Amino acid sequence: MTSTPTSSSPADHAPRRASRVPAGRLERWMHLGMLAGGVAAGAAMEGARRLWAGDRPALADMVLHGTNPRQLVAGLARMRGAAMKLGQLLSLEGGGVLPTALNEALATLRADGDRMTTAQLHAALGREYGRGWRRRFRAFDETPIAAASIGQVHRAVAADGRDLVLKIQFPGVAKSIDSDVDNLATLLRLTNVLPADIDLRGLLAEVKRQLRRETDYEEEARSLQRYHDLLAGEPQLHVPRPHGDLTTRRILAMDHAPGVPVSTLWSQPHSQTVRDAVGATVQRLMLRELFEFGFMQSDPNFGNYLWSADDRRMILLDFGSTVDVSPELAERYRRLLRAVLGGDRAAIRRRMTEMAWLAPDERDDRAEGLVDLIVLTCEPIFATGPYDYGATDLASRARDAAMALAFERGLVRPPPPEMLFVHRKIGGTFLLCAQLGARVDTAALVREIVGATPASPLP
Repeated sequence: MTSTPTSSSPADHAPRRASRVPAGRLERWMHLGMLAGGVAAGAAMEGARRLWAGDRPALADMVLHGTNPRQLVAGLARMRGAAMKLGQLLSLEGGGVLPTALNEALATLRADGDRMTTAQLHAALGREYGRGWRRRFRAFDETPIAAASIGQVHRAVAADGRDLVLKIQFPGVAKSIDSDVDNLATLLRLTNVLPADIDLRGLLAEVKRQLRRETDYEEEARSLQRYHDLLAGEPQLHVPRPHGDLTTRRILAMDHAPGVPVSTLWSQPHSQTVRDAVGATVQRLMLRELFEFGFMQSDPNFGNYLWSADDRRMILLDFGSTVDVSPELAERYRRLLRAVLGGDRAAIRRRMTEMAWLAPDERDDRAEGLVDLIVLTCEPIFATGPYDYGATDLASRARDAAMALAFERGLVRPPPPEMLFVHRKIGGTFLLCAQLGARVDTAALVREIVGATPASPLP
């Protein structure tokens, strides 16, 4: 098969760079050490310059000066695996914790990463399928259509004619999860990039647990089939089926589903009606995942959504990062949402304490600040009719409020681990609607699925 663009793999979305993935634990540790050394050297030079000028800069200021944030992010993109994934998560969760320069640089990790070399690709196929792996396929496109933190995706036609895509895992990433996460967290700590009083132990443990699940492609195939069955009655949504005979722990085979990246809906002219419909579809799906399915695809990367104009439906991809939402956790979210919609500040504080977002003895000013932040983020629910996600500056207002809460009032408390990936999906869904410029009657969706009616917004 040639590497010409297909409907679901336009050339400008294919990863352009090939680089060798550091595979062994020692090699990955050395790579991260070299990255740390490069960042330290840049910080030392900046520190010397500022001292010569008579300044006494903080270490974090020197680390984040100039090209250092981009250098750090480029190194994570070359490593792939858990190091890159943790960087992606920090970029989504760190708006109120990480310095702006680093957070903006980390945001670039949400796009495609490097692809592995051809030699590593062939070695990976040989390990999983055996030396005669080419006989399993009538055609195999060696140019990937996408590359992310854990693996890269290729078009293929099976020997019996099935039109497939294969997700092939980068070598070594499954074995290096613990060391990657610990080493990167240590690097960020030592450079004073993360606040000294933030407790990441629970968050890091959850990241490791989720990444172990995400690197097991047989588990992902089961999640793919489960989600396919859950959405059987949803004509606006489609999930490809897995193919068990070509799926292994490190390769996932699934149907090829023709479509274009959802980003074309805002990069090319599309009607407001289409963009509104897509926005409402992804919001309704997120609410159903949380309150009905008890099962959530928790990676809202825009690359995980395709748009099929022929049948006007969304195609959902990548089910490695899924989480089970217990009935108890869903009920806690339901009670919090009802407290917000009922305009009861005291009840909101009780619910946030119940969910471990606040300590039982939290200072009143911190608690009130978090109540304000929660109410602010629920702004779309109080709108009369469709909320214009393309025109709002809510994301920047919420980020500013979170930073003020962290740095002025000292409330630096990561979400409980079981909620980390739920928040990731909620925030990612908002950002997708903002990119679409969608106008969505979010209040009506909440009434339909959660059964709550908004009161007047709190002052």
